[in-house]
Amino acid sequence: MIEIKIPKLGLTMESATIARWAVSSGDEVRKDDVILVIETDKVTYEVTAPEDGIIHPAAEEGAVCPVEQVVGYIAADRSEYEGLLKKMKAGAPSAEKTKGEPPEEMPKEKKPEQAGPGSARIRVSPLARVMAREQGLDLSRIKGTGPGGRIVRADILAAIEKGPEAVSPPPVSRDMQPLAPSAGKTPMQRIPIKGARKVIFDNMFASISASAQLTIHTEASAEGLISLRNKLGKDGEKPSYNAILVKMAAAALRRHPRLNATVSGSDIILWKELHIGLAMESGDFLVVPVVRNPDTKGIREIDAEIRALTEKARKGGLTPDDMANGTFTITNLGFADIDLFTPIIRPPESSILGVGRIVKKPWVRHDALVAESRLGLSLTFDHRILDGAPASRFLKDLKDVVEEPLLLLG
Repeated sequence: MIEIKIPKLGLTMESATIARWAVSSGDEVRKDDVILVIETDKVTYEVTAPEDGIIHPAAEEGAVCPVEQVVGYIAADRSEYEGLLKKMKAGAPSAEKTKGEPPEEMPKEKKPEQAGPGSARIRVSPLARVMAREQGLDLSRIKGTGPGGRIVRADILAAIEKGPEAVSPPPVSRDMQPLAPSAGKTPMQRIPIKGARKVIFDNMFASISASAQLTIHTEASAEGLISLRNKLGKDGEKPSYNAILVKMAAAALRRHPRLNATVSGSDIILWKELHIGLAMESGDFLVVPVVRNPDTKGIREIDAEIRALTEKARKGGLTPDDMANGTFTITNLGFADIDLFTPIIRPPESSILGVGRIVKKPWVRHDALVAESRLGLSLTFDHRILDGAPASRFLKDLKDVVEEPLLLLG
């Protein structure tokens, strides 16, 4: 008998959602056949059969299961499969008990959450623990509504909406109520909010409800940026504009560390490292793989990393570690002919840069009307921890570097 477990796809992964079983109980499977699709933090991963045999799923679709939990079995033959069914019917433990939330007890290798020295253990699901850590929430101040007072995902979402002092879930908003029948409208399609879309749904709601977001815009000459890219590609393939902008943003962030920050309870944490996420599409979803320490790397090295991450995203091969620990994000909508827009901060970060298209425009330079390539830049920041003036200075410094790339040497 072979156990099918939730694989650990990265150091930061603690749980996954069973998105879909590709097989049914009693099906014969071959080694390397896809048997299960799991989702975690916008990453979709196909689990394959380790050996030939007869499959029996033991966890339902939609269940959130911790890493290494057994979610199914592969029997060597039909006799072993029938024996497994009898054991499970007789009351053997089944992963189906995990539907909707991870099991009540935490994995044995994990130390239980503590409210402080000498305090009692806080009962919390693995998913809720991850969410609380990312949002900087104090678990000792959150009342659990799960079995036995366990803190579950709904409790974390309630705390995000009402702040760290929240002790009860928020009321269901009108928008979240099921749509009532209407004589004048006929639904064309009903799309369940689940899986990766549910992660995006929750994160965007948490971002807007838990921070004071303000967006400022500016426009820069792109002539220097274009010239730098052409020079870097003179002896080979040109680097992407995104790679150059990641390097430029890293240089600006070093001069303005308050934008490389996170709110944690009643504290503002300024991060020593710079890890810049780059928003991109992966199928029908938005993913944000992270370029680590771009301030210490050359533009060509950054470009190679972005190309590798983009290829992984295209193939659906990104891991949770590829998207973990970002401190700042860049999102580029230039491909869609967007000039300026209002990007939404990616929790638990405190700022995000929106990049528009490069477009030729009439521009007055030295009292003469010229045709000049221009680039729109939009910065959204958390006004709770940063005022408008310092945020504007960051955007001005970034604009200066875009217009005169030699400033990167300073």
